[in-house]
Amino acid sequence: MQTFVNPNCRKVKGSHILMVVCAVCKHFIAHYQKVGESNFVKMYNDRIIDGCVDFAQYHGAVFCPGCKTRIATRYTTQDNKEAYRLVPSAFHKRKVNCKRR
Repeated sequence: MQTFVNPNCRKVKGSHILMVVCAVCKHFIAHYQKVGESNFVKMYNDRIIDGCVDFAQYHGAVFCPGCKTRIATRYTTQDNKEAYRLVPSAFHKRKVNCKRR
């Protein structure tokens, strides 16, 4: 499995790292810097650390490389930030302790 490092990633103070995996086949999708304790409904592109998808390129949606299930759809927020809106039943998340790159 090839892992792509996101060149747009910035360190965010006070964040914790989540590992996102596919709910169907348990395939690794991405490491994400989550800020706060609110629900996990979207991933901002500049907070994605690395993943199995090359986030430097434009993708209309993120699909699991293992089972081809749609995990998220790309959109632009009201303040013009690029983000991925997650499909609620398509992924699992887990808090991990890993070093930021």
